[in-house]
Amino acid sequence: MKIQSYHNFWQKIHLAAKEKGFPVRVMFELTYRCNFSCRHCYVPQHYRREKELETKEVLFILGELAKIGCFYLGFTGGEPFMRKDILKILWYAKKKGFEVIVYSNGSLITKSIAEELSLLRPNKVDITIPAMTKAAFERITGMVGARQRVFRAIELLHKKEVNLGFKTCILKENVSEINQIQDFAYRLGALHRLDDILSPRLDGSKEPYKYRGRLRDNSEFKVKNSKLKSKIGKEVYNSKEFIPRPKTKNLFKCGVGTSQVAITPQGELKMCLMIDYPRYKIDTRVIPRGENLQGAWDKLKAFAATIQPDKNYQCGQCSLKPYCKWCPGRGWLHNRSFTSCDPEIRLKAMRTKEYARNPV
Repeated sequence: MKIQSYHNFWQKIHLAAKEKGFPVRVMFELTYRCNFSCRHCYVPQHYRREKELETKEVLFILGELAKIGCFYLGFTGGEPFMRKDILKILWYAKKKGFEVIVYSNGSLITKSIAEELSLLRPNKVDITIPAMTKAAFERITGMVGARQRVFRAIELLHKKEVNLGFKTCILKENVSEINQIQDFAYRLGALHRLDDILSPRLDGSKEPYKYRGRLRDNSEFKVKNSKLKSKIGKEVYNSKEFIPRPKTKNLFKCGVGTSQVAITPQGELKMCLMIDYPRYKIDTRVIPRGENLQGAWDKLKAFAATIQPDKNYQCGQCSLKPYCKWCPGRGWLHNRSFTSCDPEIRLKAMRTKEYARNPV
């Protein structure tokens, strides 16, 4: 009963955010710098040289986010622990009452930082585990000793009972180790997300596709089978053909432009992590002479509302829709059109549909 009441509470918050149009969920990219050199990363190398917000500017923005209704706050990068002020930022966010998740590669989390995180108690520290073996781990990250440092951090955080989550991108170097990674997460009682769709880089480069892997015997669908069934329903599994849904005016099912947004390391508001256009600069001066956070958010909302189905939009007539992970962000990364079909996502949807009808 308590769990049900808890979920109902958060559903009401999200519904209110969408109805009233305030960003209840924000992803804050604190830096594009990273000590890893993962070749499949969606952040271009030249982004890492851009000037970042100063500590006082980050804290100012956090204060403004609290004023306009933000509740869920994800800190990401790059690698957020590259910033020397990261703990000061996290403590300030906690003081402001945010539900905080930190997305990290884990390699820079020392014993003292783990101690601090155990006191701070973020909702979750989400760590990417690219592989289990030392050789694969170092090939993927481009860093000697990376595996030892990451697993040491995980051990420290687990002992301190910090809530953990894990993520793995399926790559050529790790396809044979996915089951081991999942078993490891299970033993620690942590949720594990398996990402089998790589993204182009923010500048449009398709280079990350060269490193993608594909699991054999459809085991990726076994992992997600229960989620897939709950999403599309038994009637779709049992039917011969899917009846297309009508066209929709709201292409952003995730809440972009209504209840969620992202902030760059330069203090610019953008629709999400994967959509790098447009950007609205936030004036971080105490007395703004430019666009304050609320003004930038209003402009972004107005822009998102203009994105409507057009001649490039095919989802309304596509039989793959219930199996597809397409979103406007994927269309934008593919060819700078928010409504175009991404062939990578379409291929994945075809494979998912085939497995839905003929599960292993």
